[in-house]
Amino acid sequence: MPALDHKAPAREENRSWGDEWAGVADVIIVGSGAAGLSAALGAATKGSKVLVLERGEHAGGTTAKSSGTMWIPNNPLMQKAGISDPRLDALRFLSKVSFPDSYSSGEEYFGLTPEKFRLLETFYDQGTAAFEDLHGLGAIPIETEQFPSYPDYHADLPENKAPEGRSLRIRLPEGHRRGIDATGGQILVESMLEACRKLGVEILLGQRVDSLVTDESGAVVGVEARSRRGTSLYGSARGVVFATGGFIHDKELSATFLRGPVLGSSAAVGATGDFVRIGMQAGAKLGNMSHAWWDQVVLESALRSRATSRDCVYPFGDSMVIVDKFGRRVMNEKMAYNERGQVHSHWNPDRREYSNFLLFMIFDDCVMKDTRPSPHRFPVPDENGGSENVLSGDTLAELSGKILARVNSIADRTGEFRLAEDFATELRETIERFNRMSVAGKDEDFRRGETPIEAAWATAPRSQEQLNPTMHAFAAEGPYHCVILGPGALDTKGGPVTDETGRILRQDDTPIVGLYGAGNCVASPTGQGYYGPGGTIGPGLTFGYIAGTAAAGEPPRRPSWS
Repeated sequence: MPALDHKAPAREENRSWGDEWAGVADVIIVGSGAAGLSAALGAATKGSKVLVLERGEHAGGTTAKSSGTMWIPNNPLMQKAGISDPRLDALRFLSKVSFPDSYSSGEEYFGLTPEKFRLLETFYDQGTAAFEDLHGLGAIPIETEQFPSYPDYHADLPENKAPEGRSLRIRLPEGHRRGIDATGGQILVESMLEACRKLGVEILLGQRVDSLVTDESGAVVGVEARSRRGTSLYGSARGVVFATGGFIHDKELSATFLRGPVLGSSAAVGATGDFVRIGMQAGAKLGNMSHAWWDQVVLESALRSRATSRDCVYPFGDSMVIVDKFGRRVMNEKMAYNERGQVHSHWNPDRREYSNFLLFMIFDDCVMKDTRPSPHRFPVPDENGGSENVLSGDTLAELSGKILARVNSIADRTGEFRLAEDFATELRETIERFNRMSVAGKDEDFRRGETPIEAAWATAPRSQEQLNPTMHAFAAEGPYHCVILGPGALDTKGGPVTDETGRILRQDDTPIVGLYGAGNCVASPTGQGYYGPGGTIGPGLTFGYIAGTAAAGEPPRRPSWS
């Protein structure tokens, strides 16, 4: 629902400022993911009374569904390990990946606007300090024994002078069972919640904030929240920090702003763009609205529910290709998910359609029966299930017929997407070419397996004769299998624009007094980029902490009643 600004309650005789509200704090935080809880901790360490309002019935948001990994440039563990991450080089890399359409290596700010460049500078300059403060509070149970853990997603770019070490893993308990025990994100959230409790932070669940309370000067002095018990007003003496997630689960906002169609997301179900509407009502400037943390979703899962439980992070298997409606490969199947996901948004001017709206992950029975360990087996089924997402045929021709039948059966839900008439023929030729390149160990079309992150995530080669561990010729005989993939995103990354302290800006770039934001609900400083594992949580944690600290430093206010 559209957000409505509320003026502070009318004054009555002999009533204090606190009597008009369900609760009053120095700083109110809306949202309890990594960005929100880091904001709460930042404000609390400055001596502020902090109240966290969480829409869901459980704290953690999308962070709780993640691995909890954090991408922080020049972090303390890098410094301890002697890994250099010079400031200018790092800013060049961040600029290149975040805003590739603006980047120019020889220009001031590397071609970016001063405002966007300052946000990247802030991330580099203050990310380590935020991490150290939070780690010192016991809020981050970081893994220190296996460092560095992952290469960046763009470790191969010449602008990246520190390709490993920026991704920091959460310490998992011994014997941790992936998919069964708590995620790294849940462990991170619980550690942050415990740190909040020690600092006296109050957390209320089931509170959906849908509007602001302002005083006569226009300063934000509180929020209105809805719960099962009704509507309540909460007052803030210093500031309100929003960290409510993006808008990926709001179909209208997604269709209006994103650069292409999206079928589903593994984001928390509360990612419906509450702060986009609140910010617009308050006169905030919007930014980065066409971008998201892209990935691929399994079509069958997305058809059951837009809120998916898992998405396709790294397609499993070496004798595997992903093809389009014409039966042809369109990408490096092993590239990072943010880059693969954007391929679905390609507009075909000849056919005037999103020809890559659906893509088809084709693999043989060797992949289906592969027992080599991998954290990224999904969506290939295992002993825990997943066969409901798979089409199978004894031959490629039979499989192509089943794909055709399935695509036709759901055409009313996919914009009447159809396969090309020669799909089966082209698919056979595509696999024949892939087989030849696999024997040679080199993908002449898309360089599959050549970046450090692909090598890090690849399963071990089947044999010494396999020259490229990400590629293997398909079996000469079936059965063969297919999982249909569609466009998805971990969440969106656009919203009200902030300055380097997290203040929300109006259209004229002046701050809205008392209003802050961080995380996926605001215009991400990362622009289009996804730097590496933990690339969502690292910036959210950093700018959340900055915003909370800045809000706590505001002079105290109270409604200026007449």
